[in-house]
Amino acid sequence: MDFLIINGEVVSKNEANLTEFVWNEPFILAQKVWFGFGGIPHFQANLESIKKQLKTLNLPLPDLFKNERELFRLTKRILNKNKFYRSGLVNYQFFISNKNINYLITNDAFEGFNFPFGEQGLLVNFSAVKKNSTFKLGRFKYHNNNLWNAAKADAQNLKLGGSILLNEKENICEGIASNLFLIKDGVLITPSLETGCYEDILRPVILKLAKNLDLKTIEVPEIAKEHILEMDEVFFASEEHGIQWVLGVDKKRFVHEYSEKIYYELNDYLKSKVSE
Repeated sequence: MDFLIINGEVVSKNEANLTEFVWNEPFILAQKVWFGFGGIPHFQANLESIKKQLKTLNLPLPDLFKNERELFRLTKRILNKNKFYRSGLVNYQFFISNKNINYLITNDAFEGFNFPFGEQGLLVNFSAVKKNSTFKLGRFKYHNNNLWNAAKADAQNLKLGGSILLNEKENICEGIASNLFLIKDGVLITPSLETGCYEDILRPVILKLAKNLDLKTIEVPEIAKEHILEMDEVFFASEEHGIQWVLGVDKKRFVHEYSEKIYYELNDYLKSKVSE
Protein backbone atom coordinates (compact mmCIF):
# COMPACT_ATOMS: atom_id res chain seq x y z
CA MET A 1 0.00 0.00 0.00
CA ASP A 2 1.47 3.33 -1.11
CA PHE A 3 -1.46 5.70 -0.48
CA LEU A 4 -3.93 6.32 2.33
CA ILE A 5 -6.48 8.90 3.43
CA ILE A 6 -5.76 11.02 6.51
CA ASN A 7 -8.66 13.15 7.69
CA GLY A 8 -10.07 13.36 4.17
CA GLU A 9 -6.77 14.01 2.33
CA VAL A 10 -5.13 11.45 0.04
CA VAL A 11 -1.42 11.24 0.94
CA SER A 12 1.45 8.88 0.18
CA LYS A 13 2.51 6.51 2.93
CA ASN A 14 6.00 8.03 2.99
CA GLU A 15 4.60 11.51 3.67
CA ALA A 16 2.10 10.45 6.34
CA ASN A 17 2.66 11.98 9.79
CA LEU A 18 0.57 10.18 12.40
CA THR A 19 2.29 11.50 15.52
CA GLU A 20 -0.73 13.52 16.62
CA PHE A 21 -2.96 10.46 16.36
CA VAL A 22 -1.24 8.68 19.26
CA TRP A 23 -1.20 11.60 21.68
CA ASN A 24 -3.30 11.28 24.86
CA GLU A 25 -3.68 7.50 24.51
CA PRO A 26 -6.57 7.54 22.00
CA PHE A 27 -9.39 5.05 21.92
CA ILE A 28 -9.46 3.35 18.50
CA LEU A 29 -12.61 2.33 16.67
CA ALA A 30 -12.05 0.32 13.48
CA GLN A 31 -14.18 -1.18 10.73
CA LYS A 32 -12.82 -3.59 8.09
CA VAL A 33 -14.80 -3.71 4.85
CA TRP A 34 -14.32 -6.27 2.07
CA PHE A 35 -13.90 -5.04 -1.50
CA GLY A 36 -13.96 -7.14 -4.65
CA PHE A 37 -15.66 -7.78 -8.00
CA GLY A 38 -14.92 -4.16 -8.89
CA GLY A 39 -16.78 -2.64 -5.97
CA ILE A 40 -17.46 -2.53 -2.22
CA PRO A 41 -20.62 -4.62 -1.83
CA HIS A 42 -21.39 -3.75 1.78
CA PHE A 43 -20.20 -0.15 1.73
CA GLN A 44 -23.55 1.30 2.85
CA ALA A 45 -24.14 -1.32 5.53
CA ASN A 46 -20.69 -0.69 7.01
CA LEU A 47 -21.18 3.07 6.90
CA GLU A 48 -24.43 2.67 8.85
CA SER A 49 -22.59 0.48 11.35
CA ILE A 50 -19.90 3.15 11.80
CA LYS A 51 -22.56 5.80 12.36
CA LYS A 52 -24.34 3.61 14.92
CA GLN A 53 -21.13 2.93 16.85
CA LEU A 54 -20.13 6.60 17.04
CA LYS A 55 -23.66 7.57 18.07
CA THR A 56 -23.66 4.92 20.79
CA LEU A 57 -20.44 6.46 22.13
CA ASN A 58 -21.97 9.97 21.86
CA LEU A 59 -19.27 11.02 19.40
CA PRO A 60 -19.62 13.26 16.33
CA LEU A 61 -19.51 11.85 12.81
CA PRO A 62 -16.59 13.30 10.77
CA ASP A 63 -17.79 15.46 7.89
CA LEU A 64 -16.54 13.12 5.17
CA PHE A 65 -18.66 10.29 6.58
CA LYS A 66 -21.77 12.47 6.28
CA ASN A 67 -21.23 12.59 2.51
CA GLU A 68 -21.68 8.99 1.34
CA ARG A 69 -20.92 9.69 -2.31
CA GLU A 70 -17.66 11.53 -1.58
CA LEU A 71 -16.54 8.93 0.95
CA PHE A 72 -17.14 6.17 -1.61
CA ARG A 73 -15.31 8.14 -4.31
CA LEU A 74 -12.23 8.70 -2.15
CA THR A 75 -12.23 5.10 -0.94
CA LYS A 76 -12.30 3.85 -4.53
CA ARG A 77 -9.64 6.38 -5.48
CA ILE A 78 -7.03 5.04 -3.08
CA LEU A 79 -7.85 1.47 -4.12
CA ASN A 80 -7.05 2.49 -7.68
CA LYS A 81 -3.96 4.51 -6.69
CA ASN A 82 -2.68 1.49 -4.77
CA LYS A 83 -3.47 -0.69 -7.81
CA PHE A 84 -5.62 -3.01 -5.71
CA TYR A 85 -7.85 -4.36 -8.46
CA ARG A 86 -8.69 -7.83 -7.12
CA SER A 87 -10.02 -8.02 -3.57
CA GLY A 88 -9.05 -7.16 -0.02
CA LEU A 89 -10.06 -4.99 2.90
CA VAL A 90 -10.68 -1.28 3.34
CA ASN A 91 -9.73 -0.28 6.88
CA TYR A 92 -11.57 2.66 8.45
CA GLN A 93 -9.84 3.66 11.70
CA PHE A 94 -10.93 6.40 14.09
CA PHE A 95 -8.52 7.73 16.74
CA ILE A 96 -10.64 9.31 19.48
CA SER A 97 -9.13 11.52 22.16
CA ASN A 98 -10.83 14.24 24.24
CA LYS A 99 -13.82 14.22 21.88
CA ASN A 100 -11.51 14.89 18.91
CA ILE A 101 -11.56 12.37 16.08
CA ASN A 102 -8.75 11.75 13.59
CA TYR A 103 -9.25 9.04 11.02
CA LEU A 104 -7.35 6.91 8.53
CA ILE A 105 -8.56 4.96 5.53
CA THR A 106 -6.09 2.28 4.43
CA ASN A 107 -6.18 -0.90 2.34
CA ASP A 108 -4.98 -4.50 2.46
CA ALA A 109 -4.92 -6.53 -0.76
CA PHE A 110 -5.70 -10.22 -1.28
CA GLU A 111 -4.36 -12.34 -4.13
CA GLY A 112 -7.70 -13.74 -5.31
CA PHE A 113 -10.87 -12.17 -6.66
CA ASN A 114 -13.46 -14.06 -4.59
CA PHE A 115 -14.53 -13.59 -1.00
CA PRO A 116 -12.18 -15.49 1.36
CA PHE A 117 -12.80 -19.15 2.18
CA GLY A 118 -10.60 -21.14 4.54
CA GLU A 119 -9.59 -24.21 2.58
CA GLN A 120 -8.12 -25.82 5.68
CA GLY A 121 -10.58 -26.61 8.44
CA LEU A 122 -9.91 -25.11 11.86
CA LEU A 123 -9.33 -27.04 15.04
CA VAL A 124 -10.86 -24.92 17.82
CA ASN A 125 -11.54 -24.98 21.54
CA PHE A 126 -14.09 -23.49 23.91
CA SER A 127 -12.42 -20.34 25.20
CA ALA A 128 -12.16 -19.56 28.90
CA VAL A 129 -12.92 -15.94 27.97
CA LYS A 130 -16.57 -15.09 28.73
CA LYS A 131 -18.88 -12.42 27.32
CA ASN A 132 -21.62 -10.54 29.17
CA SER A 133 -24.96 -11.08 27.43
CA THR A 134 -26.53 -8.00 29.03
CA PHE A 135 -23.94 -5.52 27.78
CA LYS A 136 -25.34 -3.89 24.63
CA LEU A 137 -21.95 -2.77 23.31
CA GLY A 138 -20.98 -6.43 23.01
CA ARG A 139 -22.45 -6.38 19.50
CA PHE A 140 -19.72 -3.99 18.33
CA LYS A 141 -16.16 -4.85 17.37
CA TYR A 142 -14.45 -2.15 19.47
CA HIS A 143 -15.83 -3.61 22.70
CA ASN A 144 -14.74 -7.14 21.83
CA ASN A 145 -11.16 -6.57 20.68
CA ASN A 146 -9.51 -7.25 24.05
CA LEU A 147 -11.65 -10.35 24.62
CA TRP A 148 -10.84 -11.69 21.17
CA ASN A 149 -7.12 -11.02 21.58
CA ALA A 150 -7.10 -12.96 24.85
CA ALA A 151 -9.00 -15.87 23.29
CA LYS A 152 -6.73 -15.82 20.23
CA ALA A 153 -3.58 -15.90 22.38
CA ASP A 154 -4.86 -18.92 24.32
CA ALA A 155 -5.77 -20.73 21.09
CA GLN A 156 -2.36 -20.04 19.56
CA ASN A 157 -0.62 -21.34 22.69
CA LEU A 158 -2.55 -24.58 22.19
CA LYS A 159 -1.66 -24.56 18.47
CA LEU A 160 -5.34 -24.21 17.52
CA GLY A 161 -6.85 -22.19 14.69
CA GLY A 162 -9.56 -20.45 16.69
CA SER A 163 -11.96 -20.48 19.61
CA ILE A 164 -15.66 -20.52 20.40
CA LEU A 165 -16.72 -17.97 23.02
CA LEU A 166 -19.51 -18.41 25.57
CA ASN A 167 -21.37 -15.90 27.73
CA GLU A 168 -21.75 -15.77 31.52
CA LYS A 169 -24.67 -18.22 31.26
CA GLU A 170 -22.40 -20.78 29.56
CA ASN A 171 -24.27 -20.37 26.27
CA ILE A 172 -22.45 -20.21 22.93
CA CYS A 173 -21.95 -16.69 21.50
CA GLU A 174 -19.49 -16.43 18.64
CA GLY A 175 -16.04 -17.14 17.25
CA ILE A 176 -13.09 -14.76 17.38
CA ALA A 177 -14.23 -11.68 15.41
CA SER A 178 -16.81 -13.85 13.66
CA ASN A 179 -20.36 -15.08 13.95
CA LEU A 180 -20.89 -18.78 14.53
CA PHE A 181 -23.19 -21.04 12.49
CA LEU A 182 -24.14 -24.65 13.15
CA ILE A 183 -25.88 -27.14 10.87
CA LYS A 184 -27.84 -30.23 11.90
CA ASP A 185 -30.25 -32.26 9.75
CA GLY A 186 -30.91 -29.46 7.26
CA VAL A 187 -31.26 -26.71 9.88
CA LEU A 188 -28.85 -23.77 10.17
CA ILE A 189 -28.60 -22.55 13.77
CA THR A 190 -26.91 -19.43 15.08
CA PRO A 191 -26.80 -17.79 18.53
CA SER A 192 -29.45 -15.08 18.83
CA LEU A 193 -28.53 -11.49 19.66
CA GLU A 194 -29.83 -12.16 23.19
CA THR A 195 -26.63 -14.11 23.84
CA GLY A 196 -24.62 -10.88 23.55
CA CYS A 197 -22.96 -12.10 20.36
CA TYR A 198 -21.02 -9.92 17.97
CA GLU A 199 -23.16 -8.67 15.08
CA ASP A 200 -21.12 -8.80 11.89
CA ILE A 201 -22.40 -7.32 8.63
CA LEU A 202 -22.53 -10.83 7.17
CA ARG A 203 -24.76 -12.32 9.87
CA PRO A 204 -28.16 -11.48 8.29
CA VAL A 205 -26.77 -12.21 4.82
CA ILE A 206 -25.80 -15.78 5.77
CA LEU A 207 -29.23 -16.36 7.29
CA LYS A 208 -30.85 -15.15 4.07
CA LEU A 209 -28.64 -17.12 1.69
CA ALA A 210 -29.05 -20.37 3.64
CA LYS A 211 -32.72 -20.41 2.63
CA ASN A 212 -31.64 -20.59 -1.04
CA LEU A 213 -30.17 -23.99 -0.16
CA ASP A 214 -33.42 -25.14 1.47
CA LEU A 215 -31.92 -24.84 4.92
CA LYS A 216 -34.29 -23.92 7.72
CA THR A 217 -32.76 -21.12 9.83
CA ILE A 218 -33.24 -20.48 13.53
CA GLU A 219 -31.67 -18.09 16.05
CA VAL A 220 -31.33 -19.63 19.49
CA PRO A 221 -30.62 -17.88 22.84
CA GLU A 222 -29.35 -20.99 24.60
CA ILE A 223 -26.82 -23.28 22.93
CA ALA A 224 -24.69 -25.29 25.35
CA LYS A 225 -21.23 -26.64 24.55
CA GLU A 226 -22.69 -30.14 24.47
CA HIS A 227 -25.05 -29.15 21.65
CA ILE A 228 -22.18 -28.24 19.35
CA LEU A 229 -20.76 -31.74 19.69
CA GLU A 230 -24.05 -33.05 18.25
CA MET A 231 -23.79 -30.92 15.08
CA ASP A 232 -22.98 -32.11 11.56
CA GLU A 233 -21.21 -28.92 10.54
CA VAL A 234 -19.82 -25.76 12.16
CA PHE A 235 -18.41 -22.62 10.54
CA PHE A 236 -17.49 -19.01 11.28
CA ALA A 237 -18.36 -16.07 9.04
CA SER A 238 -17.31 -12.41 9.01
CA GLU A 239 -16.51 -9.77 6.44
CA GLU A 240 -13.01 -9.45 7.87
CA HIS A 241 -12.08 -13.16 7.87
CA GLY A 242 -14.45 -14.69 5.34
CA ILE A 243 -15.98 -18.17 5.70
CA GLN A 244 -13.97 -20.50 7.94
CA TRP A 245 -15.20 -24.04 8.44
CA VAL A 246 -14.45 -25.89 11.65
CA LEU A 247 -12.79 -29.27 11.32
CA GLY A 248 -13.10 -30.17 14.97
CA VAL A 249 -13.76 -29.27 18.60
CA ASP A 250 -12.10 -31.54 21.16
CA LYS A 251 -12.38 -35.03 19.67
CA LYS A 252 -15.46 -34.24 17.57
CA ARG A 253 -14.95 -33.85 13.81
CA PHE A 254 -17.25 -32.10 11.33
CA VAL A 255 -17.96 -32.13 7.58
CA HIS A 256 -18.05 -28.97 5.46
CA GLU A 257 -20.77 -29.54 2.90
CA TYR A 258 -23.10 -26.58 3.38
CA SER A 259 -20.48 -24.01 4.40
CA GLU A 260 -18.89 -24.35 0.97
CA LYS A 261 -22.28 -24.12 -0.76
CA ILE A 262 -23.10 -20.98 1.24
CA TYR A 263 -19.73 -19.60 0.22
CA TYR A 264 -20.60 -19.94 -3.48
CA GLU A 265 -24.02 -18.40 -2.88
CA LEU A 266 -22.32 -15.53 -1.07
CA ASN A 267 -19.97 -14.80 -3.98
CA ASP A 268 -22.91 -14.66 -6.37
CA TYR A 269 -24.72 -12.35 -3.96
CA LEU A 270 -21.72 -10.03 -3.62
CA LYS A 271 -21.33 -9.83 -7.39
CA SER A 272 -24.98 -8.87 -7.71
CA LYS A 273 -24.57 -6.16 -5.03
CA VAL A 274 -21.72 -4.58 -7.00
CA SER A 275 -23.74 -4.53 -10.22
CA GLU A 276 -26.78 -2.83 -8.62
